[in-house]
Amino acid sequence: MASYQRSRDEQSQPIYQLTCEFAKLEPPPPEMQQLFGALQGNQPAIDDFVSVMAGTLPVPEFFGPENIERIMAQAAALAG
Repeated sequence: MASYQRSRDEQSQPIYQLTCEFAKLEPPPPEMQQLFGALQGNQPAIDDFVSVMAGTLPVPEFFGPENIERIMAQAAALAG
């Protein structure tokens, strides 16, 4: 059971931390605000974010540097 508990805790920690950040009911940090702004008009990225909140896409996968760079580049392309 201890092995299961460690595995479960490792897998659930990222969404737990994200949920705790949202539960503060404070404005998100500037980098998160930029990301949310970049999601506008990018339905696939919005769908991915919703998948994170639904628990079907791992938090580290969505918030990984490569994915964030892709979302920000797509937002810049849409704006420019």
